[in-house]
Amino acid sequence: MRGFLLMGWAVWILAAAASAGEAASDVWIVSGQSNACGRAPAPGYEEHALVQMSAGNKWVPAKEPLPLGGSVGPWLAAAVETAKASGFGIKITGWASGGQPITIWEESGSGWRALSTAIKTSGKNAGVFLWYQGESDAMKAMKQDEYETRLTDLIRRVRAEAGNPAMQVAIVQISRFGNATATSMEIREAQRQVVLKDPHALLVTAIGRKCDGVHLYKEGYFELGAELSRALLKTRYGKKDTDWPGPVLDAAVLGSDGKTVGVHFAEVRKLSGALAADFGAVDAEGLVKCVKVQAEQTRAVLTLERAVKLPAKAVYGFGQAPEATLVDEAGNRAPAVMLELTSGALPADAPTLCPNGAGAAPGKK
Repeated sequence: MRGFLLMGWAVWILAAAASAGEAASDVWIVSGQSNACGRAPAPGYEEHALVQMSAGNKWVPAKEPLPLGGSVGPWLAAAVETAKASGFGIKITGWASGGQPITIWEESGSGWRALSTAIKTSGKNAGVFLWYQGESDAMKAMKQDEYETRLTDLIRRVRAEAGNPAMQVAIVQISRFGNATATSMEIREAQRQVVLKDPHALLVTAIGRKCDGVHLYKEGYFELGAELSRALLKTRYGKKDTDWPGPVLDAAVLGSDGKTVGVHFAEVRKLSGALAADFGAVDAEGLVKCVKVQAEQTRAVLTLERAVKLPAKAVYGFGQAPEATLVDEAGNRAPAVMLELTSGALPADAPTLCPNGAGAAPGKK
């Protein structure tokens, strides 16, 4: 509740500035690796009078490529759609670099020095931090707990440097990348767990969006930008009727035969387009594929290729390159989730809410 009150306070400040005749605006800090830089070819997203980007010590009209060392990406699309729907000005700053592990953003790293300089120059009192990184760490088999610890610490430092302890954080959950296998699932889950533990964070996934195996295509970037905009419009800019998020796996129960799993999704009234290959499980013996899925309304029944024993986890967004077909009418994608399998009864086949786009921490439903 405290998190939502602080978000409401931020909206009130922006609205008060607008009513006083000022140009109400919000600064977005962007960072990450190559998908944060943007790798799609020009032309870029449309420009808008309310959207600016940093250029040294001044703000100039934003156009792609943004000053992030790349070309066309998701950020201008997100900013323009947010400005058009809210009337607030959006200012984009930050630092990104391709092919970088999260370790360069540690306190003594070159990435942190560059990002910190950008924040000091143009990111003081910023309202939003946008993070899109993790592919390099998946390739190097970083474990979930290490990535989670490092990202949590980075967010703390960004907020402190900007002077905004309640800064809204939007984490982009990584899509497929190179030859990484199960480790991609661990990085995706680490990103989700960071959001679950942070009352001012939200998750928007890149899985299911068109890409070349490393970078999103332009269509995928623009689609991602549109969902980021919807997420921020609803959580930060007071547009509570915005349709976001999409389906999120929030419960999984193992059947008595060990091969049947019942799953429940939040933020959905009727599941459609679910593929067996998008689901699976992980137990002490390794990865377990799903061979059949039967969707209900908000629930589905999975049949696994072999029996599993608890402790085990159910997975949506299984493996390195899931098709990740679950999407709602607004274009909101279901994030990858690794959820502890339980025993007992599955929740009722009825809609539930998920305000952060990531699900619910244990005991917080």
